[in-house]
Amino acid sequence: MLGLVFVAAGTSLLDTRNDRWVTVGFYGVVVGWLGVVAAVVRTGRIVLAAWVFSLFFWGLIAAATLAFGGMQGQNASTFAVCVLLIGSIVGGRAAIIMALASSAWCGFVVYLEMGGLLPAQLGPYSPINAWAAVTVTVTLTSVLLHSSLDSLRQAHLLAQRSADERDEALRRSVQGQKMELVGNLASGIAHDLNNLLTVIVNAAELLAEQVSTDDHETRSVLADLEESTSRAALMTTQLLTFGRTQASKLEPVDLSATLSAMNKMLPRLLGSGIAVTVDVAPDVWVLATRTGFEQILLNLAVNARDAMGRGGTLRFELRENQGRVLLTASDSGTGMPPEVQARMFEPFYTTKATGTGLGLSTVRQLVQHFSGIIEVDSRAGEGTTFRLSFPALEVGLRPRASSSRIAQVKAPALAPRGRILLAEDEALIRRALVRSLTLAGYDVTAVADGEEALSVLRSTHDLVCVVTDLSMPRVDGEELTRNVRGRFPNLPMVLLSGNREPPLDLDLGPHGRFLTKPASHRELLDAIVEVTGQSLSSETA
Repeated sequence: MLGLVFVAAGTSLLDTRNDRWVTVGFYGVVVGWLGVVAAVVRTGRIVLAAWVFSLFFWGLIAAATLAFGGMQGQNASTFAVCVLLIGSIVGGRAAIIMALASSAWCGFVVYLEMGGLLPAQLGPYSPINAWAAVTVTVTLTSVLLHSSLDSLRQAHLLAQRSADERDEALRRSVQGQKMELVGNLASGIAHDLNNLLTVIVNAAELLAEQVSTDDHETRSVLADLEESTSRAALMTTQLLTFGRTQASKLEPVDLSATLSAMNKMLPRLLGSGIAVTVDVAPDVWVLATRTGFEQILLNLAVNARDAMGRGGTLRFELRENQGRVLLTASDSGTGMPPEVQARMFEPFYTTKATGTGLGLSTVRQLVQHFSGIIEVDSRAGEGTTFRLSFPALEVGLRPRASSSRIAQVKAPALAPRGRILLAEDEALIRRALVRSLTLAGYDVTAVADGEEALSVLRSTHDLVCVVTDLSMPRVDGEELTRNVRGRFPNLPMVLLSGNREPPLDLDLGPHGRFLTKPASHRELLDAIVEVTGQSLSSETA
């Protein structure tokens, strides 16, 4: 741009009719002002640059008409270029205003020139001067127009990007609302299903204890019933974990013991065609929840089973290295193509005819909740390997082996006799739990809600434990627990729920335990044995 200005200035200097110093001064002012315009353009304020450029040249030419003796053609062309520039960059209204101002000024100059009020022209009309004036103004105008259009393109891109971000935010908001509705629906359904499954699990377990070991057919039926209820419980837990917004309370979890215990259950769940091998390093601890980690293992195992339709091998490996806990799950299944891997963690995405699409999304959600990382290595026809990494729990924060919850319930003794207060609003569940606890030798006082339970607590002083559901009418299990902890801090308690966990600020203490429904007969007895310490000699109420 400056090159053309210098060319125009040099051409004007070659015209002997032009005053050398006037020409140098004129183009010097032009070059200096172009520097000002360029500085404004670099700031991105194109509209301001257009006004600075147009008003300067308009004023310069207007002054020239007075100083140099009238209005020549090149002066008029400059006015037209200024109007065009303002119109293209600022807008039509501004162009009309500048056109009217230019027309009024030109009329005023004509009046002065016709009245002989202007000085004589410095020289006759010069085509070189006309060419130089038009070249400078048109060239500078084109440059500003280019900058303006480029700025408009950038603005359009930014606006489009902003619109896309708003659309994405709206889509996520709508998706979040959908998932909240799904979570609320799942919570209600899971509550009812887990209550029913609790009855089925307890009934099947009690029947299994009464059936003779020689009755293989009946035991086979009961085993199928147990496997079916286990799968149904896994599905409801997946829905609950995916839809749950409340964070679970983290605690020290011995992954070595948990994985070893799961190894006894997995072959029955996966079927005889799948060989499960577990390689576990001892004493590996993380900050998590035991139920959450069990669900991670179950979901990975079920996902591997579905990928090995004709059988195969599933291998779990647990190690601790440099402050990280590494869990690897490898299967010999069909593997996943890249397009499936790209979407495998999406909620409700599944390639299975009967799948829910929540297994792997639930795994990732739990891994992130436990501050972990999950990576996947899979190729079609070559199997799949999931690598999970968690921060290892510091040695000083790990419970002693004697206080490990898993160690306590590994081989529980017979439950001690005593009176238990049971609060459960569902009559079917209440009858099943009363039957289970009575057969274990307990004397059970059963009530339908927390308000009735508080009445019993005020009049009874020989309780060894309180077993309560969390979701109940009038006074729920949470309020009941806070009331009991305020009056009887050492009274053992077992909380049950089929659709939520206790809030983070509800401290159950060493004499409290939470179980998710469906809770089997043995799990409930193990929990009671744990919180009571297998002793009736301590003060309870």
